[in-house]
Amino acid sequence: MEIAIYCGKTYSLTNELCSKPLKEVKVVDYNSVVDWISSQKGRAFLIFGTDVIPYSLYEYPKIPVDETPLFKFMERGGVVIWAGDVPFFYIEKDGIKEGLFNKGNPFPFKPINVMEHKPLSEKSENSIVGEMLKYDPKDSWRPVEPHPLLIPISVVKSHPYTLYSTWIYKYGKGAFVRLYDSPYVNTQYIPSLPERLSSLGIGIRISNFRRFRDFKMIFPEFRIGVILGKNNVGKTTILEAIAMLGKNEDKIRKFRGNISTGIAETELFVNYTYYRVDFSYSQVNRSADVNVLLIYSHDMDVVINDKVLPYVKSSLRKVTELLNSFDPNIFYVYLSSGNELRVLFNDRTDVSINELGYGYKSLLNFILLYVIYQPRIILIDDLEGFAFHPELLKMFYDFLLKIDVDLILITTQSSDIYAYLAEKRSDKVRFILINDDKYEVLTSEEVLDKLYYEDLRYTALKIH
Repeated sequence: MEIAIYCGKTYSLTNELCSKPLKEVKVVDYNSVVDWISSQKGRAFLIFGTDVIPYSLYEYPKIPVDETPLFKFMERGGVVIWAGDVPFFYIEKDGIKEGLFNKGNPFPFKPINVMEHKPLSEKSENSIVGEMLKYDPKDSWRPVEPHPLLIPISVVKSHPYTLYSTWIYKYGKGAFVRLYDSPYVNTQYIPSLPERLSSLGIGIRISNFRRFRDFKMIFPEFRIGVILGKNNVGKTTILEAIAMLGKNEDKIRKFRGNISTGIAETELFVNYTYYRVDFSYSQVNRSADVNVLLIYSHDMDVVINDKVLPYVKSSLRKVTELLNSFDPNIFYVYLSSGNELRVLFNDRTDVSINELGYGYKSLLNFILLYVIYQPRIILIDDLEGFAFHPELLKMFYDFLLKIDVDLILITTQSSDIYAYLAEKRSDKVRFILINDDKYEVLTSEEVLDKLYYEDLRYTALKIH
């Protein structure tokens, strides 16, 4: 991991970073920073030990922002870490500090409270990303309004609306990380940030929703998570809280009644993308749109009405192709003149979906929903309700491991469900044991080791 710290000639709030730099961090100055940044072709970290941008890296407005060496560095995958005063407020020209902010802002958002010399808020608090980074939030002087390209680290909620105090701005393959928007700067924490950023995985936070007041789960990266736990421990609630990030409120109301009596909140960080929703019985506010497919296994029939009919018709070729990977005897899936879903087999057998065995019917419905909605997140409640034969279940797991999604979460009470998946020994799979707001995460190998002497459903009861 390549890490450098820029130490200029002008005083700033972060000078201490340059007075005692770490041995493993390369110190660069006004001139050498250009050579260092030009030599980095991928992921590397540039920490600013002074909160003044050098003109050698940012010749704006002489050249466009995206053509400056600093932004080209981020475009290639580099990460800039900035603490102290407002980014790009001042520029250094070989030791001379000049104002820059009134000449143009390189970001598609801007800080508020810029000219005030006092905090906008005495208190900020971590987002789920801040929790993952183990950040220590302080007062907030120069927060920004939420923006789709921003990942909040800490936020201000005492304002009439949420503001981002510290944040990550995704740019190209890299990022610009803003820390400590106040005179307080923890110079011991900042050098540890490259390692923390590199190890970010998946974070989930559920607040004020059913049994969860402030429930946080932080995981390494995975594709499929299997949630295990006793009845009424909150497995389905976790899925529904995440499902609210997409447009699933009507489905949840249908099967669970009232969504929330108060204002609930879900945060999800996955695949370096941040999602947030706050919701109540009558109102839903999402930070961004994401396709989330929530499936209750006891009711997953696709209702073909006028609204979904065009999508069903356009998806049948792809549905047939995917089903054929499970059963080569399937020739085609089609709609009858009465809009009934039917399957034509190679031997000319023509069967209505309602005449198929329940496992086959579940598979067809799932694939149809997957093709129609093209979800980034898939949530399956009680997978055993699909009624798959063990061989079909194993094939289904292979399918889930191959499809292009960010996250799949499955709840189950079946030992077969988790045992067969563990046998895949995939590093894309984790098993999440839940018990009374506590959780434990196991790999496939750890699950297989435990299976010799204990059922995981009982292991979950021991978590404290």
